[in-house]
Amino acid sequence: MLNEKAIGFDYSHNNKLVIENETFTDFIQYLFNSDFKLGKIEAGISYEKLNKYNIFIIGVPTTDSNLNPDEIEVLVKYVNDGGSLLLLNDKGGDYDNKNNLSELSKHFGITFNSDRLFDDKNFSKKSSHPIIKDFKKHFITKEITEIIHSSGCTLNIDKSIENEKIEVKAIAFSSEESSRHKYFDGNDWVEEPVQKVPVIGITHFGLGKVVALGNLSLFSSLQQSYGINAADNFKLVSNMISWLLNKAQSTEEQTYKPIYMTIPIEQDLYYWIKEMLDEGRWSNMDDVINFALRVIKIRIKEVEKNKEEE
Repeated sequence: MLNEKAIGFDYSHNNKLVIENETFTDFIQYLFNSDFKLGKIEAGISYEKLNKYNIFIIGVPTTDSNLNPDEIEVLVKYVNDGGSLLLLNDKGGDYDNKNNLSELSKHFGITFNSDRLFDDKNFSKKSSHPIIKDFKKHFITKEITEIIHSSGCTLNIDKSIENEKIEVKAIAFSSEESSRHKYFDGNDWVEEPVQKVPVIGITHFGLGKVVALGNLSLFSSLQQSYGINAADNFKLVSNMISWLLNKAQSTEEQTYKPIYMTIPIEQDLYYWIKEMLDEGRWSNMDDVINFALRVIKIRIKEVEKNKEEE
């Protein structure tokens, strides 16, 4: 893995989420503003290509462009060896999107249901845009009150794969009282009520991590009522990226591996830092913030020492 923050996007399977798609401008801009190096994997996924990236995003493969067995094998190895995957599907799961993403995700104890989630009471604009309020306490759900799961599918969690090196869990759920779904039973779409079905799944797998989500609209910039700027959607996205990056495998690594997090910066301070970066006075924003924190740490220790000597 590279020491720099590098995120790769799958371009090998007619993916909906790609860097150039203006639908996802705010998400891509967030990654650029956070000093991530962005790249693409085209013409097939290999371990050599994957190993350039800290996080690899597979954003809704489509039109029967399936992951082949060799690609699935190297993706599992990539995660086991310390890589991170963000797996995104959309409404109808594998069936509607004509992909086989669950053939990969099942290795991590998660599959995408061939369904569409609705909520007749808690929704944004219409029932196909459910408001999710039920979260399990986790780094990803920190400071999250509600998100919009627009036109998405649900997940199935298989805890039978768990062992000392694998842990899988759901961290966000549909309403217990008012949610329903339409699912494809192999012949037709059938509607039924559902309770607390998972919509976000996570896995610790070997040295790596996986996040799975059946909702691409959450990353979209097009609609304020359900996209990345709706409710706590942006905070959720930034928390997912931070969690996928934060991997210290030992006490020793904790002394030198950085912790990635998203924090708000006052606008005048942000543009002041950006001006210094543009002038070449600092190499990146990380250096400025870490230098400032080290100075504060030294000053506080000096104050505490002086108080002890008084």
